[in-house]
Amino acid sequence: MEVPGDVDLAVIVVPATDVLRVVDECAQKGVGSIITITAGFGEIGGEGKEREHALREKIYSYGIRLLGPNCLGMLNTGEDVSINATFAPVIPPPGHVSMGSQSGALGIALLDYAKSINLGMAQFASIGNRVDISSNDLLEFWEDDENTDVILLYLESFGNPRKFSRTARRVTRKKPIIVMKSGRSAAGARAASSHTGALAAADVAVDALFHQAGVIRVGTIEGMFGVAQMLAYQPLPKGDRVAIITNAGGPGILAVDACENYG
Repeated sequence: MEVPGDVDLAVIVVPATDVLRVVDECAQKGVGSIITITAGFGEIGGEGKEREHALREKIYSYGIRLLGPNCLGMLNTGEDVSINATFAPVIPPPGHVSMGSQSGALGIALLDYAKSINLGMAQFASIGNRVDISSNDLLEFWEDDENTDVILLYLESFGNPRKFSRTARRVTRKKPIIVMKSGRSAAGARAASSHTGALAAADVAVDALFHQAGVIRVGTIEGMFGVAQMLAYQPLPKGDRVAIITNAGGPGILAVDACENYG
């Protein structure tokens, strides 16, 4: 309350029991957006779920948008709004790839990997428990963001699968979406639930959803960034006229098979 002037964004890093009080103070100050890095909400069950429900009701009543809780934060490398509201120890160079992660710890690893291969980032957002802002919101924003050419997502669950499919189908007509979705196995799905309070969908259904929406699914961090580098730095082919030049028969045959398999 003692901060002079208007406040556009508040970053909350206090014990979970104090978060609701700080949200009330943000509302009194007229803050429109909040990042809640604090953990101790739906991911711990019981009292945490009740606290998360109260947080959701409170921000809805105030009309405040919220990223988190239980998240790494967000960063923007653009010159117009350059901000680092994360606790990540590394920041990749500016670029035209935007990335969202449901996991804060993996988000740090993703940012570190991006920096190690010098892949430029436009924006990064860690959505955590998705009390308000979800991957669907990120897609809708990046759809028309001039600084974003390629979109990367790490997901443990879908808040609204139908909306994700509808939004992703529209966005992929303009920009590629690359997703690493965890919780493929039954054990992985249980782990996801205990991590961010997420409810994982059946993996077969996830594959079908991605295929229908035109989303590129990858299984590893290396695969995600390999595809991202290709899409960020290589021009898209104008058609299906592919010439393969090789000095060995085996790799050439594999390349022909791959081209045929992907149309």
